[in-house]
Amino acid sequence: MQLARISGTVVATRKEPSLNGLRFMLVRPLDETGRETGQTLVAADAVGAGVDEVVLIASGSSARQLLSQYEKYYR
Repeated sequence: MQLARISGTVVATRKEPSLNGLRFMLVRPLDETGRETGQTLVAADAVGAGVDEVVLIASGSSARQLLSQYEKYYR
């Protein structure tokens, strides 16, 4: 998991049905001093974070586990 700052939103006219209810956000990873580093990523937001907020992002199996928990409790 890594800290990132939300830089914008993504509009999806069609998406995988299992992702309905999630918003897509553009995020920039942060280094240990809080400066933006690396490439902009697209992240699925299940909690309602907004632009310029600092969030924790997960990838790989951690993200899959979070998504399965989201489906279990919020669908």
